[in-house]
Amino acid sequence: MKVNRNLAIIAIVLLILSAWAYRSGRARAERFERGQPFLANLNPDEIAKIQITHGADSVTLKRGEDSFTVVEAKGYPAKNESVNRFIRSLLDMKLDKEVGSGEELHKELGLVPGGKDTTEVVLSNPADKEMVHFLVGTSPENGSGAFVRRVDDESGTVFLTSSRPSLNATKDGYLDKDIVDVKRDDVARITGADFAILAGEDGLKLQGVPGGREEKASEMNQIKGVLSFLRYDDVFLADDPAVAGLRFSPKLEVELKDGSGYRLALAERGEETYLQISGYHTVQRVMVSRDESDAQLEEKADTLARADEMAKFNAFHGSWVYRVSDAIADKIRLAKSDLTQSKS
Repeated sequence: MKVNRNLAIIAIVLLILSAWAYRSGRARAERFERGQPFLANLNPDEIAKIQITHGADSVTLKRGEDSFTVVEAKGYPAKNESVNRFIRSLLDMKLDKEVGSGEELHKELGLVPGGKDTTEVVLSNPADKEMVHFLVGTSPENGSGAFVRRVDDESGTVFLTSSRPSLNATKDGYLDKDIVDVKRDDVARITGADFAILAGEDGLKLQGVPGGREEKASEMNQIKGVLSFLRYDDVFLADDPAVAGLRFSPKLEVELKDGSGYRLALAERGEETYLQISGYHTVQRVMVSRDESDAQLEEKADTLARADEMAKFNAFHGSWVYRVSDAIADKIRLAKSDLTQSKS
């Protein structure tokens, strides 16, 4: 009996010591230290959804198979660099000082949801459960940081960060606006409604220049680089009411030296211009024989890969209509008369 009583006492003592050690460790872990990360336990790989709100601006990013997409743009892909920059800004947030807590302090520092000076960020996991929910408020008058607090922290403690994070709350800040980027050295032929430009030993040259006229350098440079950094201003699903009824007219065909190419068509509504783009490949089938060299086989493999790439391009871009700038639209509209001038 005495042995059992001793064992029971030892067990109780160990339980008390364990509880004390847990509370002591937790207190040490929660103790503020200058320079500590604001989101120390954030694992970027677990983020499945990002919601950012500031005033009237709001954007939601969802993780897809290959990248995040922008919900407000009907699921159009987000630019990886922009999403990575946002996540890095969260991981880089370091705390400079602990400020305090309380509703009045929250209001004073712009740390209430929906406040005019407040940026609200919610990160969710694949199960759509909140991982992190925090607010970024105003900055101190003589400092570069920002006041922040975790909404999911019952204490409501406010901290000052050492620097202000860059948290863009607009869809334009994340959309991947690059459609294609083709180097002019890769272009074999550009065909418009009334002209053709062919690649030769001296580069791309306008065909059939009338007597007494010559190429106009500025406009020729524009048309040669029509697919260089081709970007859009806004994007719509092809069945969106905003672009319903648009009548697209073919404007340009750009064939590349690898046998692939792009066709561009424009439509106008009011002062806005809209673009549809499709790709193609001139090679429909590739035959392989046993006696072909490694170089020949590699070339055919590249051809098949490019044909597959163009099929994927069409499968994606066929669903979208792009609103483009006047500068881009004017390039695509160029006619033969625009590309020549009287000989000087």
